[in-house]
Parts: sequence; structure tokens; C-alpha cells
Amino acid sequence: MKGELAFNVPFSGFTTTDFINCFASTTMFIEGITGNDDYYCRQRNGELCNGCGNCRASTAGLQEQRFFVFDTMCGRSSLRLRFDGEPTAMQTWIGETEADSCGTDATVDFLFGFAGYAYDKLSDPDAFRAAITASIDAGRPVIAKVKTGEGRFRVLTGYDGELLISPDYTNAQRKPEGAPSYDELGMLILFGDKVRPRYTFGDGLRRIRQVMEYNIGEKLWDGYIGKIGWYQPDGLGKTDLAEKQVRMKRVADTMWYTFNSHNFAEVFRHRTIEALQNPAFDDLCQQIGAPIYGYTHDLAWALIGLNDRLDWSPYHNEYACGWAEMVELTLGRIKQNDIQALDTVMRALEICG
Repeated sequence: MKGELAFNVPFSGFTTTDFINCFASTTMFIEGITGNDDYYCRQRNGELCNGCGNCRASTAGLQEQRFFVFDTMCGRSSLRLRFDGEPTAMQTWIGETEADSCGTDATVDFLFGFAGYAYDKLSDPDAFRAAITASIDAGRPVIAKVKTGEGRFRVLTGYDGELLISPDYTNAQRKPEGAPSYDELGMLILFGDKVRPRYTFGDGLRRIRQVMEYNIGEKLWDGYIGKIGWYQPDGLGKTDLAEKQVRMKRVADTMWYTFNSHNFAEVFRHRTIEALQNPAFDDLCQQIGAPIYGYTHDLAWALIGLNDRLDWSPYHNEYACGWAEMVELTLGRIKQNDIQALDTVMRALEICG
């Protein structure tokens, strides 16, 4: 017995096969949303679109915009990291950990409620086969969580006897090879009917506010500044060469993560959420899209580039003082951008009422 869905929706290249990425692609398939893959990409000098996502009219571009919306509304693109790498309370809540892959109950329930779908979670292995067969036969892919690995979620698009079928996961980071076996499955998330959304744009803003207020209250950026500032009590000036290198690399690694601010900015630049098309949001969208998180994106690149090019030979180590002060100032600006973003979110909530 075999059943298979013609699932050809790509995935976002901004993350692995976490729950948010799988959810964005699966809802596109269920809703029959496709782009024009013959669209001529302005980013590529008139060449045909190759699915890079730069064209919002391409299937990849549409998926990426949908991913940005879900990523931002659930609060993940507002997350910030501790200097010591310990997960924050907000990371744990949203599920930004290897074990959860953004699939905590809080995130799953919010996204299904925001998108307007009924759903069911199934953890009884004895019921997996029948549930997958019934869902595929009804034209609905299944989102499954596997027990181990990175990017714990998979999309099941078919079955063939004892074998499961998954899509190619085009564009996803570190994409899985092939479909999981039944023994690898830990949980199924099954789509139900389209329903009235339980969560609104305003609810998404409140989640964002919760994350941002936590980041600021916990002084997460101050943790970096205290370790990098040359004249800070436990700053770079108090360490040996090896520790200087470790700390600067930690900043650069965190900047890669802070590119989630790009996801946030894209939502307010393109305004694909219907509520955001209200002219009352014009000024706020312009502020978030460029002066705030466009700026953070550029500053993050600057710190990554600095770390890549630092010469730590004994002769140049004397310049570490200047590098530390420059990084401290840059981190202070990124911190201020987050404060401004929270202020903008608060003003948006006032418009929502």
C-alpha cells in the first residue's frame, strides 16, 4: 500500500528543519500557495529565478516570507543569548534548544492558533501508522518530531508499506537525508480543519514584548559588554591572549544568531500580515525595517568581519585595547536598537488597542 503527496514546497535557508520552518512549508502546501518560479529576479540581473528567496514572487520567496512571519510572531526572532551560552528562560519557553527545535507546547499552540488550524498531537507509537496513513490520504502532510539529531522536525508526505516518505527539504540548513523510520519518530503533529484564528497580530506583538522585556531586564547585552570592554572589571584588559580570542569569537558567534533581527525586519518591511497594512503602522514599519534592525544587521556583520580579520600576533596584540573599545561601543548600539524596537512594539500595541 502506498500513498504520496506531490509536496514540492521549499524550506527557509535561515534555519534547520525546526518546527517553525516545517510549519511554514506545510501550511503553504495545504493552502495550495505556489509562486511563479519563472519569475525574473531583479536581484540576478534579469535571470530566471532559481529559488534563492530574493524574489517574493517565487515559491521559495513566498515560503521565506511566511517563515519570517511565524518566526517573528512567536517571539523567536526577538531572542537574545547569554554570554555564557546558558539557555535563557525565553529560549526554553519558545524551544530554541536542540531537543525542542522550537516545538514546545507554547510555540506549537500559538502558531496553529495564529494560522487558524485545529491540530492534534500524538505520542503513542502504536497509533502512528494509522494516523499518518489517514492524514496523507486526506491530503495533509504530517509534521513529525524525531528522537535525536539537529532540527528535530520532519515533514511526512507519504508512505510505502513500511517506509515513510519525506520531501527534499530544499534550502534548509543541514537538511536531513531521506525520511525517518517509524522507530525514529517520537511525536506526530496532525493538521485538522481550517478554523477561526485564536491568536491575533496583537497577541503576536505581546509575545514579542514579553521576550524583549526579558532580554532588557536580564541585561543580556551588558553581559557581553562586561566581558569585552577593556576597562570593565572583568573585561578584555584583564585576560590573557587565549581568553581574548575566545571572547571575541563568542561575540562573533552571537552576531550570527542576532541575524534573526533580519527576520523581524522583513515582516515589517513587506507587511504581508493583513493587520500591518493599516496606514497607521507606516512610520513604525519604516523605523523597524531600516534605522533599527537594518542597522543591527549591519553592525552584526561588522563584528563578524572584525573577528575574522584580527591579527593576534604578539606585535599586534597591543591593539586589542582599541578593538575591545570598538566592540564595546558597537554592542552598546545594538543594545540601544533593541530598546528602540521594544518602544516601537509598544506603540504598535497601542494602535492595535
